Amino acid sequence: MLLATAVLGAWQSASAHTRSESYSHWRLSDSTITGTITIPLREVMLLYQGGADASLPPRELFRQHVEAETQVLAADSSCGSTGATALQSASGFVRIEIDFDCGTSAPDTVIYRALFSVAPGHVHYARLYADGRERGEALLTDTSDRWDIAELSADRSETLTAYVSVGVEHIAGGVDHIAFLMGLLLIAGSIGRSVIAVTGFTLGHSASLAAAVLGYVSAEGQLVEAFIGFTVALVALEYFLLHRRQVMGFALTALLVAWATGAIALVMGYVDARSAAAYAGFGVFAAFYLLAANDHGHPDSRRATQLLFIATTCFGLVHGFGFAGFLMDTGLLGTSLFLPLLGFNLGVEIGQLMLVAVAMVLAAALRDRLPRFLPSAVAAGLCGLGLFWFVGRSLA
Repeated sequence: MLLATAVLGAWQSASAHTRSESYSHWRLSDSTITGTITIPLREVMLLYQGGADASLPPRELFRQHVEAETQVLAADSSCGSTGATALQSASGFVRIEIDFDCGTSAPDTVIYRALFSVAPGHVHYARLYADGRERGEALLTDTSDRWDIAELSADRSETLTAYVSVGVEHIAGGVDHIAFLMGLLLIAGSIGRSVIAVTGFTLGHSASLAAAVLGYVSAEGQLVEAFIGFTVALVALEYFLLHRRQVMGFALTALLVAWATGAIALVMGYVDARSAAAYAGFGVFAAFYLLAANDHGHPDSRRATQLLFIATTCFGLVHGFGFAGFLMDTGLLGTSLFLPLLGFNLGVEIGQLMLVAVAMVLAAALRDRLPRFLPSAVAAGLCGLGLFWFVGRSLA
């Protein structure tokens, strides 16, 4: 566990996901097909590095790029395009719609190469819908950019598997979520408490993920990503406080860091007053969390275990909004929410369990070989990384 966490601590990135990826929905109707492409704004910026016209705004640049790099075929003949249009999108994303008309023939092939020229490792997830039902999905890459849509059918078991795969990949590419889990394992200290911690985290993020996707609650994506970074710093800091009795200074420091960051973001125009109030509230929560985490006697006590479960459930609520933002902003949700929620949640859990299993195996194998200072060094690295994410995302 410690070795894996040490490697993670050296992974410096202000982004939650290192994989370069985009997503699309394609709606098929007789001889026409319409694609809606969603991509993070940060990925569009790669086009400027590739020599694109710097005078064009990102949305217009990507609109032109999609027109040039997308093709639909019918019986090996190119279908005419009526052009691409920029749509309204969530903050930090660009969304483009493009239409093709194949005349008297039915579209049978989609060729999509957007961004592959500047990012060969880019991955594009595509979904096809016809008659209000999902017909299939595809993973398009630089070496596999042709999608045969002629023989697709709506197999619900395959659709569920696809959402499970997306959930696993999200955990694998979500460095901040991995960092948080590693921090949990550090403070848990045993297999039993690790299971309790992961269970609480699971319950929390499952609840907020479902509530957000179903529309009962909403959260600003920038705040969620920033607060996820702060949760990483908090669990890492808790490791240093497990055997301390005087922690008021640490609690006040966490409070002031949250308040100061929110105030600076407000003054610089990165957040509004309502969001700044969320920073104030989260700072109070962080301070009381650190005080309560220390006020439980021995870490193996029943009260400590109960607190660990409650705390990880609360942290899970924050991370669940991050999962929901990913699931909704990418456009992966179809007409039915049950399969996306079930499959994505299962994928997230499978990814977490795989991570915990690997960490436990490494901890058992290297138990007597690791230097005694390594846990503290890892915790310090995670704390610094979490603060970097928190401040960086707040002022992005």
